[in-house]
Amino acid sequence: MLSPSSLRDLKAFHRALGDVTRLRVVQILATEGESSVTALVRRLRISQPLMSWHLRRLTRAGIVRTARVGREVRCSFDRERFAELQEQTFRTLANRS
Repeated sequence: MLSPSSLRDLKAFHRALGDVTRLRVVQILATEGESSVTALVRRLRISQPLMSWHLRRLTRAGIVRTARVGREVRCSFDRERFAELQEQTFRTLANRS
């Protein structure tokens, strides 16, 4: 049986992936590597505040990491955490806590 905190983590993970824009952000970061928020805004043609909102969801879920470099915020895909959450999902669905 999973702990309440593990279930919350899985819920946040799946909710974060439940939006087309966030899936596109993850795809870009996973395939092309680190990117600035400004570059993602231009690429996806959405406003900066909306991008920040999406990135906050992805960051809280543990899928994306952000780091400030001067005035710029850089984003990267957290492959290890993503794989860990996928494995945890599989174990939960297969009933192998």
